[in-house]
Amino acid sequence: MPKSLLLLLACWSAPLLAYQFPFEVSEYIDDTKVDVFIDPRDLAAQQPWKPFNAPLPLTLDQALAAIARGIKQDRRIERARLMGVELKPIPRRPGLWHYLVKMQAQLADGKHRPLYFIVLMNGKVIPAIREPESIK
Repeated sequence: MPKSLLLLLACWSAPLLAYQFPFEVSEYIDDTKVDVFIDPRDLAAQQPWKPFNAPLPLTLDQALAAIARGIKQDRRIERARLMGVELKPIPRRPGLWHYLVKMQAQLADGKHRPLYFIVLMNGKVIPAIREPESIK
């Protein structure tokens, strides 16, 4: 194979090889399975936390305030109320933790809808997707 063709192939494939696929996390809250996809750069930016040895890098109040800011920007949501919060380790990432938050939103059309979020310990809020129930 000519060297110029190899060089062209290497230049073309470099961006493809540089792409990092999102890290998938599946969690359960109140018997509901949710999935979230985390950018690997966000995981790399996390500081490990050792329970009982150091204070939490992000308090629950700070996590809820970050979610509230995002909800205020969504014009479809009139109100939202907190339904549950869990502090969980990120699977397969020792020392990394997150909050799993469930909320109930009242939409502008009067309907209610559950909302799920993961809040990383650096304050990044990532919406989670409720996995549909399987058909039996």
